[in-house]
Amino acid sequence: MSHEETNHQGTWAMNRLRLLLIGCCMLVCAVARADTLLVVIPEPSSLTEEFVERLREQRRYDDVLVHSLASSSSAPDASRLITMGSRSLQWRLNQKLDTPTIATYISRSSLPDLGKSSPAKSVQILLANPAPSRQLRLAQLLIPRIENIGALFTPQHQAQLAEWEQSAAALGLNLVSMPLNKQAQLGRQMIDLLDRSDVLVALDDPNIYNADNLKTILLSSYTRNKVLIGPSAPFINAGSLSTTYSTPEQMAQSVDDLLDAPWRGGVISYPRYFSVLSNAQVARSLGFPPPDDDALSSQLRQQEVGQ
Repeated sequence: MSHEETNHQGTWAMNRLRLLLIGCCMLVCAVARADTLLVVIPEPSSLTEEFVERLREQRRYDDVLVHSLASSSSAPDASRLITMGSRSLQWRLNQKLDTPTIATYISRSSLPDLGKSSPAKSVQILLANPAPSRQLRLAQLLIPRIENIGALFTPQHQAQLAEWEQSAAALGLNLVSMPLNKQAQLGRQMIDLLDRSDVLVALDDPNIYNADNLKTILLSSYTRNKVLIGPSAPFINAGSLSTTYSTPEQMAQSVDDLLDAPWRGGVISYPRYFSVLSNAQVARSLGFPPPDDDALSSQLRQQEVGQ
């Protein structure tokens, strides 16, 4: 074997040893950073199972445990908590713990019932609702040249309006908001609001957007050739045109980001990752081209990155 070949083999062996040492160091560091995460769920379901499975894929160096409120056993100790839904968050608040907690699948409308809109400093809230700015951008992509956005609300959920107004102003839109004081006035109020708006956006207001009112809302909007954006994925099959939403996998991705970021106690945020879901039949019946949900998702992500 020549001197040159010997040197080449020696260099190769040294490089291989360096890579092995780097890999070992990375593994040791990952183990050193490992946390015990406890996911608190109201009861087992397909949604909770998929969320936990996806979270385990994201946090493969952490020990991800699950505690169901339907179980009679006590919750195991953990370095950080992730709650799913209002019941699980309420359980966490009742425990009077200081364990850093990310509360997921919380609706904006439920915040007043959970003790005002500002959570404890040991809790971050990740809302299940679509971000108002994201919904408004979606409306702009679907219906170019819109100016006036209609929003109906009940006094119990009027606090949401400020964020919608700020988001609309930032996008050069005018939010036309109207209160609904009595359920009997829904039909008349809808007609008045739609006549002053280019499109209707749904706030997280269960006093308005529920099974009992949906027929009145949709018929009123269809007769005036106006569309409803939101409030969530289940409303799409019922007749809403389009919405943004987050799958369990995307919620797990958003939680993963929050776990890796510096702790911001008391913060309320929206999922970072999302998809678009539209009703092609509604679009065709109102004279719109069938939406391309993947393309819309991509455009919205590009807009949010560039903002």
